[in-house]
Amino acid sequence: MKALSPAAHDGPGSPSSSPHPARAQAGLLAWAHPDSYFRFSFVMLLYLVASWGGNSLTRTPAVADIIWPANGLLLAFLLPIARRHWASYLAASIVINTGVHVVCGFSPSRAVLYTAANTIEVVIAALLVSSRDGSKPDLTKMRTLLRFVFCAVLLAPCASTGFVEMVLAVWTYPRHPELLANWLVGDVMGMALMTPLCLALDRSEFLALLAPRKRWETIGILGAILLLSIAVFTQTGLPIDFLIIPPVLVAVFRLRGTGAALAILLVAAPAVYMTERAHGAFMISGASTDHHGFFILQLFLCVNLVIVYAVNAALGARDRIHQEMTAAFHEADAMAAQDYATGLANRLRFDRQLEREWQNAARQHNSLALLMVDIDQFKLYNDHYGHLAGDECLRRIAAIMAGASLRSTDMVARYGGEEFAVILPRATREGAMALAERIRQSVADAQLRHLPYTPGIVTVSIGVASMRPDNAKDETALIQCADRALYAAKRAGRNRVESSEEECPSAQDD
Repeated sequence: MKALSPAAHDGPGSPSSSPHPARAQAGLLAWAHPDSYFRFSFVMLLYLVASWGGNSLTRTPAVADIIWPANGLLLAFLLPIARRHWASYLAASIVINTGVHVVCGFSPSRAVLYTAANTIEVVIAALLVSSRDGSKPDLTKMRTLLRFVFCAVLLAPCASTGFVEMVLAVWTYPRHPELLANWLVGDVMGMALMTPLCLALDRSEFLALLAPRKRWETIGILGAILLLSIAVFTQTGLPIDFLIIPPVLVAVFRLRGTGAALAILLVAAPAVYMTERAHGAFMISGASTDHHGFFILQLFLCVNLVIVYAVNAALGARDRIHQEMTAAFHEADAMAAQDYATGLANRLRFDRQLEREWQNAARQHNSLALLMVDIDQFKLYNDHYGHLAGDECLRRIAAIMAGASLRSTDMVARYGGEEFAVILPRATREGAMALAERIRQSVADAQLRHLPYTPGIVTVSIGVASMRPDNAKDETALIQCADRALYAAKRAGRNRVESSEEECPSAQDD
């Protein structure tokens, strides 16, 4: 925040100092650790550069700030950290801000006044925009964006401007409405440009823009925006500033938040530099003073920011809806392939997996084994204990089978009713028989009560089939063999494992 009259500032100016430090600040923001001494020193160094750049940006002493970047920069560093850490940053910023104003030619009283106004602005914006858990605000969400615009971009600068106006009125200091308007909009521009720019420059997204497949597109779009901005604002006589908007929109769509933030910065740097030197479209507006041109430039940058915010928020909402729909689709797909009662794979998923494994085994000349598991006398269990207890029994058996020593390629599924199936790729008959016996014994060892059934506990019968698939048959041949083995186990007295060794060609050991 600079002075409101020619007498307030007599220091030298360096018009090119603001844009380039701002670009450096934004590019390094995401790499600073939030709780380290390095981060504190890093923030204060950037704040020093931004304060000095804001004070020396304007070549003509009579002109107030076009953009005041320091407050927006400090706000961007405060928002992602817990409020208990704010005091040290604010105290250091007060010392730096006061010192910079004094060095740049302000009287001590004016330096204290403007530093107090800057601090009030940052504190109001930080308190109203930040979350209590210190999480970084997501400006692609419309609600968060609107809160940021109202509280940080509009309310906080108006509050600090009102504070200065009130103090100057008490001091009976002559006020200049045009300069006050430029100064207010300069603070608004600093908040609107620097805070989203720093927040948007996420390290992962920034690195993604420089990835081999994206690098040349990023360089091409940002380079074209910079060259076009230079061309627009170096000429005088043609109001062609509107040509900036289409490439900025391209940057939003193709480079997203980080790329759009860089694009706005590349537009603002030559625009501010050349407009301050009486070049470009805003110096031919027919205004009687340069202040009008600067004010129009500020409005132009505000319009670009509004466009970028709105489009980026819309794209963010679209992406979130897409992610939610994708997640819902995957969830629905998973639920469609899962048995509701047991949590195992259902019959549809079993059929697809068995077909896939049959084709793989036929192509690779491997064996494929299948276990068909049936709970003995389960109808009696349901009739005696009820269907709710029957469902719980199914879940217990499913958990026992899922907890068996299975490989990652094996799959347990509920085949239907009280029947389960286990697909065992690359398994021999001997290996499948061993696993089947382990499952049968585990169920018996669980000692699940089944009083209507003679053993008094729940048991299972298991049929085992193992084949080496070929193109002459399909997977139904394996199911038929395992079914015949299962019924053989039933006929032999239940609670046993049988193999379809006689009916099916047994796969030999690989």
